[in-house]
Amino acid sequence: MVARRLRAATRVALFTDFDGTLVPIEPRAERVRLPQAGRRLLARLARHPRITVWIVSGRRLADIRRRTGRVGARFAGLHGWEREDSGPPGRAGREVLRQAGKLLRKRLAGLRGVSIEDKRWAIAVHYRTADHRAVRRARATLREMMRTFAPALRLLHGKKVWELIPHEIEGRGKAVRNLLVEGPPGALAVYIGDDVSDESAFQALRHGITVHAGANRKTRAHYYLRGPAEVMSFLEKLKGEIL
Repeated sequence: MVARRLRAATRVALFTDFDGTLVPIEPRAERVRLPQAGRRLLARLARHPRITVWIVSGRRLADIRRRTGRVGARFAGLHGWEREDSGPPGRAGREVLRQAGKLLRKRLAGLRGVSIEDKRWAIAVHYRTADHRAVRRARATLREMMRTFAPALRLLHGKKVWELIPHEIEGRGKAVRNLLVEGPPGALAVYIGDDVSDESAFQALRHGITVHAGANRKTRAHYYLRGPAEVMSFLEKLKGEIL
């Protein structure tokens, strides 16, 4: 079924997440890099005239480009809303984020395993190495804060991370729909992701080929892969069907 649709497509719009999809999730996110084999594969796909490759990530645009390298892909950071040809949300959202970040750093100080990342246009609270007690306290703090900041900010759930983002950043589903409209008409959408934040994209592209990478099968995606190694195998097969 998948192979037949790929062979029949005149154009393919390939969207893929980065962390947990192209590369394994690491406790220290700053150490992650796409291996050379993955770079060569993505570059081969991106060079093909029938394929447009997008890497959609919660990371900032500059960060994801640096960790992926020059593979010829297009990049969309901040869950699809930070691109080279479009600016981030307005200054009002940034000011509210600044206030929220200041309060978070004060209230979450001393919680072992909980860290705060300032993405300038988003505030991420990571808890991958935190114990249950610290996670409960952090969650309660965020819920309380959202009563104050909800008019301007919303809370996005991810794998071992919560993110405070401006309402202008509507999520990956809206972002990939916009990218499809801007691209060549009639492209077959293929979306691969591993996180809760990818679910809106799976829903938005329900007529495309959607693939969840990871053990959790409670997903809107049509197909499953077990992780980055199988994602790379899938991309190799996709290359074989298209090239």
